[in-house]
Amino acid sequence: MKKILALAAVTMLALTGCTDDKKSGGDGGSKEDAAALLADAKKTIDEAASVHFVIAGRDLPDSAQALAKGDGVATHAPAFKGKLTVRTAGSTIDADVVSVGGKTYVKPSFSPKYLDFSPEQLAGLGAPDPAILLNPEKGLTNALATVKDPVVKGEVRDGAKVLTEVTGAIQGKSLAGIFPGAAEDKEFPSTFTIDKSSKQLVKATITGPFYGDATSAYDVTLDKYGEQVEIVKP
Repeated sequence: MKKILALAAVTMLALTGCTDDKKSGGDGGSKEDAAALLADAKKTIDEAASVHFVIAGRDLPDSAQALAKGDGVATHAPAFKGKLTVRTAGSTIDADVVSVGGKTYVKPSFSPKYLDFSPEQLAGLGAPDPAILLNPEKGLTNALATVKDPVVKGEVRDGAKVLTEVTGAIQGKSLAGIFPGAAEDKEFPSTFTIDKSSKQLVKATITGPFYGDATSAYDVTLDKYGEQVEIVKP
């Protein structure tokens, strides 16, 4: 009987040890894993010849001069070609945008031709110079490098692909290049969806005070990494 009880105790300890090991790892993994995923995603963007971006704003204040959405391709030239939509005075304005050679050309839906826009004019509308989206010091990867307390949240499925979600907080000052109105002294809770096999950032959702004290969010999706794109002055 003593031998049976001893064997049962050993078995229970072994099972408990297995259970504890599983819990200690957590469903999402360690901070080190999350930081490595973000670092790999940053490197992939920094080394890509081009990346296609889609940006969509949510819960934007009615009174704000705000970037509502964008869709285009950016390169390390630096250059950008696509469309931006800004909201001003309660109305939205769609525009074709080309940024190349240090200058930005904007063709609003009501204009027959492209107009020269300065970075200050774009910032006044709540929009960035989109050519800097891939800039490692001012663009999206600059923000990736400042994520505070990143943690692997878990996995999500996108069709046949299994992607990994990382959560953390971006420091506001690192968002100023992309979102000129972002409060630099605040933190922006964010979720990053990463394809571990390709080390590509697929989506980022960034939430916080982009315009005054209101809490808004931007969903940024990325794809078509590395396509050869030529962007010229219109």
